[in-house]
Amino acid sequence: MTNGHNRRRFLQLTGTGAAASLAGCTDLGLLSDDEADERLTAIVEPDQEDVEALYDDLEAGEIDEAEFQQRAQELQEEPIEEFESYADAEDIQIDESTTEGAGLYLIDGPDEAILSALRSGPVTVLYGSDAYDLILEQQAQQQQQQEQPELDEDDLEEELEEELEEEDGEGEDDGDAEEDTDDERDGEDDE
Repeated sequence: MTNGHNRRRFLQLTGTGAAASLAGCTDLGLLSDDEADERLTAIVEPDQEDVEALYDDLEAGEIDEAEFQQRAQELQEEPIEEFESYADAEDIQIDESTTEGAGLYLIDGPDEAILSALRSGPVTVLYGSDAYDLILEQQAQQQQQQEQPELDEDDLEEELEEELEEEDGEGEDDGDAEEDTDDERDGEDDE
């Protein structure tokens, strides 16, 4: 059985959640209808049923971690390659892109071609152009959070106990040092 860290890494690798990272943003007014910029943010992700099936295979022990990573990478690359080929064929201009996590594109082109990519192609979500930078910021924040080492409760408890022991040990040493100083002063008075 895998732990939560492997599942988070898997979901990051396959790009799941890129669209969900903006959930509610339109309600908050964070994504405006900027008429000056008619470009769109397109998110390209693997089929979620395939993602879940792959994860189930790993959980069941049917594949090992290395094969899992390889297949997950393939699942991520397939829709990205499909979209980029489609964009070339349909004169969809890709102004900016990143394929870290999910395929994230800032695009412009014929409306019908873009909608067709959403309806039956590899594009899973379309947003206004300002969503592109917002998603990149959120991905960077998530990456920073994932890079921070995780402590489990046992490790944290051990670390706290060690710190307390060190503090207790330092306090005892200070007390001994004060006693030595007092003894030395007493000795000086005797002379």
